[in-house]
Amino acid sequence: PATIRGVQSAGMVCSELELGISDDHTGILVLPEDAPIGMPLTEYIGDFILDLEITPNRPDCLSVLGVAHEIAALTGQKVTEPSLEYPETNDLIESKCKIQVLDQQLCPRYTASLITDITVGPSPMWLQQRLTRVGMRPINNVVDVTNYVMLEYGQPLHSFDFDTLQDHSITVRTAKNDEPFTSLDGTNHVLKNPMLVISDSKRAVGLAGIMGGTNSEMTSKTTNVLLEAANFDSISIRRTTSTLKMRTEASLRFDKGISPSLASIALRRATQLILQISGGNAAKGIIDIRAEEKPQQSITLTTNKLQRVLGASISQTQIKKTLESLEFNIQRINKDTLSVTPPYWRTDISIPEDLVEEVARIIGYDRLPMTAISGPIPENRPQVDLTLQERMRDVLVAVGLQETISYSLVSQDLLEYVDVLKSG
Repeated sequence: PATIRGVQSAGMVCSELELGISDDHTGILVLPEDAPIGMPLTEYIGDFILDLEITPNRPDCLSVLGVAHEIAALTGQKVTEPSLEYPETNDLIESKCKIQVLDQQLCPRYTASLITDITVGPSPMWLQQRLTRVGMRPINNVVDVTNYVMLEYGQPLHSFDFDTLQDHSITVRTAKNDEPFTSLDGTNHVLKNPMLVISDSKRAVGLAGIMGGTNSEMTSKTTNVLLEAANFDSISIRRTTSTLKMRTEASLRFDKGISPSLASIALRRATQLILQISGGNAAKGIIDIRAEEKPQQSITLTTNKLQRVLGASISQTQIKKTLESLEFNIQRINKDTLSVTPPYWRTDISIPEDLVEEVARIIGYDRLPMTAISGPIPENRPQVDLTLQERMRDVLVAVGLQETISYSLVSQDLLEYVDVLKSG
């Protein structure tokens, strides 16, 4: 209790800013009516935060489900993925909008759904809290869902105000030279070919895989939403982000190379959540434009191969069990050989050595025996000239000289030409 201006106060009401939850100080934090009185606030709204450092070859772990698959393999459990079912109207989406992809090398897959008669407003508290805890700012119930599903599946999505799209059309194309574009953060850009853009029939409305445009952004007046989930070429995204100095959560995932199969799955999940949170009606079906997909390649792994690489003898049964825990599809060819197909979200698996690594890290590197190499250690062959050069280099540096290493790809003629220029 404290006395404030002569009145004893037993407490105070707090905004989210005062509680250290977010930067919102527009009003006090109002808890739901079923919040248990007397429970410490940290227990009621607290959560465990996983702060992970993900290597560039594992874009699947930039998602909750990707990490869940890893934990399931380590703990012997199964991952339960969300349902993707939602009600649809009888109106076919193809009758409402037109979408075309002009360069399927840069955009191997583009999917879209249409949701009409929605109500844009603040997201439910649970959704806002989950975004805030990972450092994202809640915006509205539609945009928040796209960010939430991106964190859940690792697939970036974008929502367009459908009524702002000229001719209700979308074209995925390369930018025109000096094409103007204003991104959602208010920055004006001058685009160059071959940057990839999302456009309607007249202008660019999004920078593919990076950020949408102000000319089609969601507002409180939006009632109809075109939802996009696509797959873009990682090299194209990387070059564009580098040129424009724009790095976003979406580009972070695309430039590492995510699976095209994620697009339709994440799209349906986001459509389902928007219907639950924002109301509205989903048009029948989704638009799904895709390049010819290469079937998921199976990889042959033998127990002899694994033993040669790891120096450890692991039974075929244990290898099979370990890879199946990561949801690899296993076919037994014979007592020594397995045919292994990675799950669609594992874009980093392509050769037998990748499978050997998977087995080793799940079993545990600490459980692998220390094994000497099978062959003799190579004999040391002294190199007198190299040793002399190294000793001379050390002596000269020790007496205060500096070593310069010239650009060895420059020809003698070019060096002499430079000398002539320097002399006047």
